[in-house]
Amino acid sequence: MSKRIFQTPYGRLLAATLLLSALNPLHAAEAVDGEALQANATLYVWLPSMGGDFKYNVGNGSATVSGSDILNALNMAFMGALEFRRGKWSLLTDVVYLDLGADRTSSVGLPGGGAINAGVDLDVSGWQLGVYGGYQLYATDKATLDILGGVRYLTLDTDASLSISGPLPPSLPTADLSASTEVWDAVVGFRGKVELGSDWYMPYHADVGTGDSELTWQAMVGVGYRAGWGDLLLFYRHLAWDEGDDKLLQGLEFTGPGMAVRFPF
Repeated sequence: MSKRIFQTPYGRLLAATLLLSALNPLHAAEAVDGEALQANATLYVWLPSMGGDFKYNVGNGSATVSGSDILNALNMAFMGALEFRRGKWSLLTDVVYLDLGADRTSSVGLPGGGAINAGVDLDVSGWQLGVYGGYQLYATDKATLDILGGVRYLTLDTDASLSISGPLPPSLPTADLSASTEVWDAVVGFRGKVELGSDWYMPYHADVGTGDSELTWQAMVGVGYRAGWGDLLLFYRHLAWDEGDDKLLQGLEFTGPGMAVRFPF
């Protein structure tokens, strides 16, 4: 799907409508024999580290700030998901808000080549919205498999304050750099679960896509327990984007463990 679809008014209206229902990557869909509508909500805590670089436009050149392992300090977060299923069909939504920041010494690339070492105070905040429709291809007492298709939206604001011991290069007019980006991508993938015995199971999810970014992908695997009133889950998740050499995001990725609770309603 071309990224131009999401740049038209009809494309953005379609995406906004789809955002009412999208991916819950933290648990697998269960086999459904009837046609009754089923719904559940998930609240989760995800504690990722961050890797990648941010490329800021500076005058006629650019400055690149490394974000590798900078953002291991979580200031604020909201994470939740909704799922609706009827028979083999499902609509799902996954919402993540992150506000992270930390200080460290980083290498900053300079216009025209070369780099300097600088103290970096980097703050990143933004929303990730996942949008998927699913169809169940396979379902037994031991495992299920759904195929998925939809969109992923990312909006990100970054602020980098540089503390440089030497004089600033003439082409770098300020030590305070800020930039923001919005990214729409079409994605395809699969999800499901494998029964581990009794009330235990292993959920999994993977998808890949492109659009405004050159590549985006995510993968998740976990273990879940049916507690009667709902499900408890532990998981490990990786989520990544690459906008390309001339854009802000130079290989942004979030990776880490998390836990969740799921409630039917």
